[in-house]
Amino acid sequence: MRSARGGYNEMRAMTNQQDTPIKGIFYLIGGVFVFSTQDVLIKYLSSGYPLFEIMFIRSLAAVVPCLVIVHFDSGLGSLKTKRMGAHIVRSALMFLSYSFYYLGIAVIPLADAVALFYTSPFFVVILSILFFKEQITVKRWISLITCFTGVLIILHPGSGTMVTAAIFPILSALTYALSVLMIRRVAGSESASTLGFSLVIFSIFISGGLGLFMGKGLAISNSSLNLDFLTRAWIYPSTKDMGIMIGIGIFVSIGFYSLTQAYCVAKSSTIAPFEYTGMLPAVMWGFFLWNETPSFGSLTGILIILTSGIYLIRLETRNRGT
Repeated sequence: MRSARGGYNEMRAMTNQQDTPIKGIFYLIGGVFVFSTQDVLIKYLSSGYPLFEIMFIRSLAAVVPCLVIVHFDSGLGSLKTKRMGAHIVRSALMFLSYSFYYLGIAVIPLADAVALFYTSPFFVVILSILFFKEQITVKRWISLITCFTGVLIILHPGSGTMVTAAIFPILSALTYALSVLMIRRVAGSESASTLGFSLVIFSIFISGGLGLFMGKGLAISNSSLNLDFLTRAWIYPSTKDMGIMIGIGIFVSIGFYSLTQAYCVAKSSTIAPFEYTGMLPAVMWGFFLWNETPSFGSLTGILIILTSGIYLIRLETRNRGT
């Protein structure tokens, strides 16, 4: 999944702020590329392995790299927390977000899934209005309505299969937005690396527990790859595929660090729009690896979502002075 995008604006408040924009852009684009590559590898694995097996092995592989990052970032002592409840809730939301996103990319074009996930900043705004009673300006309304229009164009209602499958990246964006609000609750007391490590540990226990429950597969009659990806029996991976899963865990740890560093060394108003550069590799990977050629409608919807998203980020960061 794309990063963990959007939440890094909040994480930046936990760190000593610097302003080296070139370095920040370099870190951010590097992190976006890492997560784009992860998307490709998981989409490839989705045809032969169950979702939670991939997540379990990936999370196990990420433990040591994450510990190294925590050690050099905030120290292993930072893993002690008095906010365990908040960590669990946020990790559960992130786990759901990852799960929904992977279910989506398994069946719909990669570019469409990425674009629909990019609606997460809009959900953050909507939820902030509902939960924190934030004011909604005319400019905010314009960006929200424009984004919704882009979503409808991508979904092209009337195509039942696309609409059904597209609910997964949209749910991913929603649960991710909820996790961002949880970051705001712990933003003074927890480091970004500690938040990342808690997610890895939570994912190990939950995906492992789900493996014990449904490791032999669930007999659910369906013609959807989404449910097949979710319910098929666990199998021992080939040497090649095991290497890919372990590589994903290590690779994602590096990506998480890169994205975190981006918002530590540069202003979010400068670098946040570059998160949308993830759209380019998504289109390219989809075209070259799966012959996914975006339709005119999809390209139009993607462009609308990206434009309104960049506008919203600029608007929000300008209002917050970051």
